[in-house]
Amino acid sequence: MSNKISVDIKDGNGGEAYVVEGATLACSLGGSSSSLRIPDDRRVFINGKKRANIGDHGGGKNIMSFGPCSRSTPPPPCIMSTGMKWVNGKGNVLVEGEPALLDTSVNLCACGGVIRIVNDGQ
Repeated sequence: MSNKISVDIKDGNGGEAYVVEGATLACSLGGSSSSLRIPDDRRVFINGKKRANIGDHGGGKNIMSFGPCSRSTPPPPCIMSTGMKWVNGKGNVLVEGEPALLDTSVNLCACGGVIRIVNDGQ
């Protein structure tokens, strides 16, 4: 018996897409894109990829460096750090106890950058 749970790809209330492992992220201060990592023990999948929730925001764990940070000159390397969960998750759809992450969700870097989802990973 499998512990995998399958769900619809779209939320049905406005066309937002659910985000999965490998989604492409961008920071308004970063010099390059990054990809989202999901914990190995995640058991909720879409098309065979681990599904993300708003708690998947840890710098160096879920969100990797965005390359050089343009907050100052010369640009120092990005040291990814967020102090909060993603905003605008799908509150009535839980992924392991947290609202599902949508491609319209955003987060803030501790250096002042806005982190957006460029591609949902599907």
